Amino acid sequence: MPDCGLRMREGGDHPADTAPLRDTRIALFITVAADSSLADNFAMPTATLNGASIHFRDKGKGMPVLLLHGFPLSHRMWDAQVDALAVNDRAIAPDFRGFGQSTNPEGAFTIEKLADDVHALVQHLGLGAFVLGGLSMGGYVALAYAAKYPATLRGLMLFDTKAEGDSDEARQTRDKMIELTRRQGARPVATTMLGKLIPESSAEGRPQLVRDLKQMMESTNPETIAHALAAMRDRPDYTSTLGRIAVPTLIVVGEEDAITPPEVMTLLHEQIPQSVMQTIPSSGHMTPMEQPQLVTHAIEGYLGEVNKGYRPRDM
Repeated sequence: MPDCGLRMREGGDHPADTAPLRDTRIALFITVAADSSLADNFAMPTATLNGASIHFRDKGKGMPVLLLHGFPLSHRMWDAQVDALAVNDRAIAPDFRGFGQSTNPEGAFTIEKLADDVHALVQHLGLGAFVLGGLSMGGYVALAYAAKYPATLRGLMLFDTKAEGDSDEARQTRDKMIELTRRQGARPVATTMLGKLIPESSAEGRPQLVRDLKQMMESTNPETIAHALAAMRDRPDYTSTLGRIAVPTLIVVGEEDAITPPEVMTLLHEQIPQSVMQTIPSSGHMTPMEQPQLVTHAIEGYLGEVNKGYRPRDM
């Protein structure tokens, strides 16, 4: 594996004369979009799974790598990694039910239900063994998936997350945020979350990062936010399952992460037998967006070792 600073453990009609111009504009738009990663988002595939319409980005060929977003975000937080990983592998990033472009007609859900949706997507796409990664809430779902569907995994990646369930204080905080969401909508939640997701050092001088995060959060349906908060509040503690994770696991944490700091992530590293860990400098909770190149480099180094010899496109 390249030296990435990893710590490793064993184990109607228009006039006729305007049509050519109109058609040219349309053709130009399609041509530009086809050469851009935006094309993947413009026409994201959809699958009806467990009663919900799940949208996902799917790019590249080879070893499947499925990336799960955090709260209250969407698949877009992984755009940089999807584009980079798709050069050699198949990168897939879904929107959880109710988030992004996915629907949630059934109302309340649990973390395990989200894991079941992921499994349904894996079956729908016929992925076989794959690498699963998740950040924060996506990490909770990844751990739930690993506990329930271990035979389908070739590798696991945990970003800025934890195995422990919520403390009493954390549950009370989530209850207050649920009340706030139902009274005032998504915007105050976005305002509250922004300062937790990225440190001031990341926000300063990076207006696009701030805009992207706010847009994802503020566009999330308030009911989905409330359901997700309840799902995280009520999730089980997965600490007892860590020792049974039997696939190579990459653990990534931001050096300045205030939600799941390095000492919390170190507990994952110490309890998952085949784990490697990297601390990302100058980054908070949103490592893939704050330091996309460093995170992508860590993922690529990990995949290069874990997935040696697995290249279906070469067979």
